[in-house]
Amino acid sequence: MFAAFVITLRPTSSAVIGNSTGRSLHGLFFKMLEQQDPALAAQAHADNEIKAMTVSPLRGRLRREGERNIVLPDQLYRVRYTTLSDGLFNALSKILLGKFLYRERVMIDEAEFAVQDVTVESAASRGWGRLASAQEVWNNTKSQSEVTLRFASPTTFRQNKLNLVFPVPKNVFHSYRERWNAFTLYPIDDEFVSWVEQNVAVTAHHLQTRQVWHSDFALHGFVGWARFIAKDRDMRRLKEWNALADFSFFSGTGQKTTQGMGQTRRLEGNFEHSSQDETE
Repeated sequence: MFAAFVITLRPTSSAVIGNSTGRSLHGLFFKMLEQQDPALAAQAHADNEIKAMTVSPLRGRLRREGERNIVLPDQLYRVRYTTLSDGLFNALSKILLGKFLYRERVMIDEAEFAVQDVTVESAASRGWGRLASAQEVWNNTKSQSEVTLRFASPTTFRQNKLNLVFPVPKNVFHSYRERWNAFTLYPIDDEFVSWVEQNVAVTAHHLQTRQVWHSDFALHGFVGWARFIAKDRDMRRLKEWNALADFSFFSGTGQKTTQGMGQTRRLEGNFEHSSQDETE
């Protein structure tokens, strides 16, 4: 089961929060998981290749005081966790339901938050919550020749020990394919990546570069939207390509998706004149 949980939080008082909220929320995820299922937490943390979860940055208004970010008790904040495995889905469901029902507090850096709401409903989360099985994603996919993706948090790829800050089609869809093959029973073969490289291009985009702090170093990534088009009309490849575009909602894009980067969703309809971050 794929899941996207959106959690609404309210600080109990004004408090300092770190510059790398994605990293802090990654820490919160594993702290909660360890309390619920230590063995699963150890397994998830030890998996060095492909992680079965993603983490968003903390969303909401922060007051800047010098080099410090302050959360405010009269503001609501949101965090989004996605899970790609049944084990993490079941564990996180129990954890978050308990936090909500018993009004438990959570700590993010030096800030204490009350859990106000937990949802997987699209309508209640500005379109960022959802549940779907791999079979549902696969069966509901259309074989379209055009795909548009919004990158809602800074996104980057590691290539030859450098950070690439543009959605090159091969990099984008290769990252989805790796995660799709790791967590579904619908494998996509190696030749798919060559097909993307030869047939898919970015035809339009509205992207900006943003900096993200990770402890004592910074990364740059792109945010905004990009439209991809496939010139080949092979129905099998188009279905695979579209399935991966839909899957990006859960998998995220690129590197450090477990620490706030690469939050992604597919777009439909008229969007070109809006550059506002949909997760705000």
